[in-house]
Amino acid sequence: MISYALSSCIFGNYVTEAVANAIRQSKIRNYELFLGTCLDDNERSNLSCKLSKELIEEGVLRPASVHLPFFDPSFLDEDRRKMEIARLTKLIRDNADLMGPMVTLHASGEPPMEEHPQRIGQVCRSIEEMLPLAQELGFVINVEFLPRTCVGNCAEELQQILSHFDADKVGICLDVNHIMNKYMELPAMIDLLAPRIRSFHINDYDGIDETHWLPGQGILNWPELMKHIRAIDHDVLLILETTWQLNSKSRPIDPIFSLRQNECACWFLENCERLLAEQKAFHIPGN
Repeated sequence: MISYALSSCIFGNYVTEAVANAIRQSKIRNYELFLGTCLDDNERSNLSCKLSKELIEEGVLRPASVHLPFFDPSFLDEDRRKMEIARLTKLIRDNADLMGPMVTLHASGEPPMEEHPQRIGQVCRSIEEMLPLAQELGFVINVEFLPRTCVGNCAEELQQILSHFDADKVGICLDVNHIMNKYMELPAMIDLLAPRIRSFHINDYDGIDETHWLPGQGILNWPELMKHIRAIDHDVLLILETTWQLNSKSRPIDPIFSLRQNECACWFLENCERLLAEQKAFHIPGN
C-alpha cells in the first residue's frame, strides 16, 4: 500500500506558530521531521521541538519518518566516525518522542570515488552500531540514494551496504531527483531495488540538477514511475520533498500555501495517468 507524507523541509524544517496552525488545517498528517533542528539550544529550535510534540499529542502530526542530520557515518578516521555515531545516538535518545517507524540516513558527504570501497565498510560499521538503538526504539534505518560522489550514488553501492543487514532492519529511501541525468533508468532501478525500498523522496527534476520541484512540473514520467512504485509488493511511504520550490529565501511563503500545493501533488500522483492523458489531448482555445 502507498502512503503519503510531507517533508518538513518545505517549512525550512522549523515548526513555527504559523506552520503549526497550517498543519492543523491540512489534510496531510504524515510527516518526515528533520532531527537536525534539535541540535541547537536556541529559541527557534526549542520552539520547533515544543510545537512538534504538541502537534503529535493533538494527533494532527504523525512522524512517519525522521530524517537524520547530515553527520557522516563513513569517515575513514575511526575516532571521528565513532564520534559521529555517538553524537547521533545521543540526539536520537534525547528526542525519542519525535521518532517514527523509519529514519532516513545519508551514508556520506561527497568524498572522492576512490575512497568508496573503504567508506562503504565504515558505513556498515556505523549502521551495525546503530541497530541496537533502532531495535529499542522500533525504527528501520533507510539508507538514502544520493547523487554525485556520495556513498550510495548507485544501485550497486546500496546493494553492497544492504547485503550486510536483514531487510526488516535496513532498507532504502529512493530520492527520485538524485539519479540526476540517468532519470530514464528510474523505472528499472525501482524494480531492481524494490525488495528493500521502504520510502521515496518524491519531487520533480529539470534535466540538469537537483530541483525538488512539485511532481508534474519537471520531466519525470510520473505515470511510468507510479506504475513501478505500485508494483512494489509491500507498504511504501512517498515523502514529498519539494524543498527548493516552496522554501524561498527571498520571499516568505505562507505555510498554508505550501501545504495546499503538496495536497494537490498527492492528488496528481494518484491520478497522473488520467490527468496527463487529458492534458496531452487538450487544445488551447484560439490556437
